[in-house]
Amino acid sequence: MEKYIKLFERLGIGEKISRVYLDLLEHWTSSIADITRRTTLHRIEVYRAIPFLEEERLVTSIARGKRTLYRPLSPERIHELIRDFERRNAPIMDDLMMKYEKLWKNISVSYQEWPTWVSRVFDDIVESLPSGAVFYRVSAENDVERSNTYLPKDYREKRDKKWLERMVISSSKAALPKQKRLERDIVVIPQEYDEFNQNVTMTIYGDKVAFIDFGEENSIIIENPMIADFQKKLFKLLYKKLKK
Repeated sequence: MEKYIKLFERLGIGEKISRVYLDLLEHWTSSIADITRRTTLHRIEVYRAIPFLEEERLVTSIARGKRTLYRPLSPERIHELIRDFERRNAPIMDDLMMKYEKLWKNISVSYQEWPTWVSRVFDDIVESLPSGAVFYRVSAENDVERSNTYLPKDYREKRDKKWLERMVISSSKAALPKQKRLERDIVVIPQEYDEFNQNVTMTIYGDKVAFIDFGEENSIIIENPMIADFQKKLFKLLYKKLKK
């Protein structure tokens, strides 16, 4: 019986009403007293269910003398309810599909090689972010001084002019040469946990996530609000744990 009740519930028909109809399907013409006894529902609940089932053309009443009996109508009506359900919910499904398609359209992945394109990642950070924004970086460079050679000449000037702040999770090695700055907050991954010597960085900024492999001199930029938000939440969770 449960599988039938679940179908009815998906059509907006409650469990108690479903049980009344299914009871009539099994036992045919019955009185309120009969239905109440077999389903163990309260008499009032059965009385409330009958008008709904009659309105949905699932049950009909029959007068026998002074008594009123009830008989189930064909389950073919369920097919009509399903078609009506699909028709009424078609606009909602269209909206969901549009959201899904829009999400995929918003995904942009750019893979580039050579030092020039590594530098353009830094350019994109300072050019695309609004003033006062915060970006998030995980640093695992093996040679920070060499990594800094990829910075565009005006990168720091543009960054500071916009008052961009940054939160950084750094490997122990990458953190050594870095001085404390008011606009930069760094937490360090303990060396005993992992050396993090992959010589890469990940930066989350706006709706983008950028990866730079300094060893191979290539970069990947993924532009997608959901992915960026997901990575940002993971970053903040790890940052908070390391900050303690």
